[in-house]
Amino acid sequence: MIAIVDCRIPEPSRKRLCELDAELISLPRADYLDTPVSAHPDMLMFMGWGKLFCHARYFEKNTALLQSIAQKCGLDICLSDEDTGANYPRDVLFNCVILGEHLLCNTKTVSRLILSEAQSRGMNIIHTNQGYTKCSVCRVSDNAIITADISIYTACKEHGIDALLVSADGVALSGYDCGFIGGATGTHGECVYFCGDISLHPDGGKIVEFCKNHGKLAVSLSSEGLYDIGSILFI
Repeated sequence: MIAIVDCRIPEPSRKRLCELDAELISLPRADYLDTPVSAHPDMLMFMGWGKLFCHARYFEKNTALLQSIAQKCGLDICLSDEDTGANYPRDVLFNCVILGEHLLCNTKTVSRLILSEAQSRGMNIIHTNQGYTKCSVCRVSDNAIITADISIYTACKEHGIDALLVSADGVALSGYDCGFIGGATGTHGECVYFCGDISLHPDGGKIVEFCKNHGKLAVSLSSEGLYDIGSILFI
C-alpha cells in the first residue's frame, strides 16, 4: 500500500507504517499555508474519480513528486488556480470526503473543480457548515464516519450514513488548541490507522467498537497521544 503523509509525521508512526510494508510518500510544505498544516495531505490535495486535485502553486514547486504520485496511482492531475492562502476559507479547497455515492463538503468553500466533477457524475452532494471537512472526518467505510463536529454528524445521519460523535479533546496539533480526529487517521482495507494510541482518546473504547461494528480493526501506530497529521491518504 502507498501512504501519503505530512513530511513531519511523528517518527514512531512513520516507523510503524514502514513495518506494515507501507510505501510512504512525504509531502513537502506549501509556503502559502499556515505552518502547522502546511504539509497536511488533506489541505494540499484531494483524490477521487481517478484524479488528483491540487493547486497550481503547489504543483509548480513539486512537479516531479506530484507527477510520480499520479503515475504510481494511475491518476490524472487537475490543477486549481483558485484563490488560496493561509486564512480560512482560502485554505480548505481540497477538504472533502467521498462516501460511496456521496460527496461530503462545505459547498461554499470546496474547490469548484471538485464540486463540478461530483455534480457531473451525479454524486449526492452533502453540505456541511464545517469547511475543514476531511480534517474532521475519520472515514471508516462508505457508510460510516467518526467526527467531533455536530454539523457533520447531523448531515451524515440525515443521509443514512452511520456516524459516531466523539469528544473534540484527545487530538493534538502543534500551534493549535487541538487537532481533528480525521487528521489523525487513515483507512485502508480492513484497518483504520491512528497516528498515536487510540486508547488514550476520551472516547477510545467507543471508537474501537464502532470500527469493529463496521468490520474494521482500529490500529494504533504508536504509544503516544493522537496527533493530527492532516490524514494519512492511502492508495
